[in-house]
Amino acid sequence: MLPPVPSPILPTVDPMAQQMAQLLVGSDEDELREIVRRWIAEAPAGGARRVYEELGSRLVEMKQALAQQPIQPTREELETALTMMLRLAATEGAKR
Repeated sequence: MLPPVPSPILPTVDPMAQQMAQLLVGSDEDELREIVRRWIAEAPAGGARRVYEELGSRLVEMKQALAQQPIQPTREELETALTMMLRLAATEGAKR
C-alpha cells in the first residue's frame, strides 16, 4: 500500500473559525464578554494576553454589528467568512 500523500488543499473551514462562529451564534453578548474575560485571565502573560484581548474585542464588535442586521448569517456563512479573515490575517502577518 502506498503512503498517503499530503494534500496542498486547505480544509474548507478553519477549526478556529468554527469555534468563533459557534461563540457568535450560540452566545449572547454578555456571555461572549464573560468568555473573553476568562480567556484574558487565563492567558499567559505578555503577547498572548494582548492577542486574546484583541481577538475578544473584535468578536464582541462583530457580535454587536451582527445584532444590528435585519437578516442574520447562518453559522456556515460565518464559518466561511471567518476562515477567509483568518487566512488573510495569516498572510498579512507573514509579510511583516
